[in-house]
Amino acid sequence: MRTPRIFLCYAPRAGLRCAVVYLAGDRDAYGWFTGQGDGGIESAYFVLEDFYTRQQARYVALPESELHSRWTRDEARCHELARLQETFRSEWLFYPGELGAELQLARYAEGELATGEVNVRFERLNRFAKEEASWTYYTPGCEHAVLKFLAAHWPLDYRVEEE
Repeated sequence: MRTPRIFLCYAPRAGLRCAVVYLAGDRDAYGWFTGQGDGGIESAYFVLEDFYTRQQARYVALPESELHSRWTRDEARCHELARLQETFRSEWLFYPGELGAELQLARYAEGELATGEVNVRFERLNRFAKEEASWTYYTPGCEHAVLKFLAAHWPLDYRVEEE
């Protein structure tokens, strides 16, 4: 699998704002996101079709339960997205109620940090830039243009600031 590009934003007093993992293809950017929306936690797979071409880019998103539906004929991409999301979730995120969450939640409580329905693994917070009110983490190669395009379309409350 190609190297995924990752962006996370966490607010110490509000919790996880958004988490994005994606791959850059020849024409498209595609991946998965989760974060706080109007109705609680939202998550979806996405494709930014023709993002890396001169054509008009198009945003396509679908719920996790519909990954293997007829939205694409590229079953290999569906499997790649499922692996990408599962690896990212297991390495970066945890949910209350899952195995080991009690320890993670206790560490957050000791640090007086906010938690929610989905959270960043406590040990990963040391990788975040903490100069602003909301802490952020980007992997090398993570593109501001992808995040900005996504944030203009997704159902999350988080918006990308202009640089």
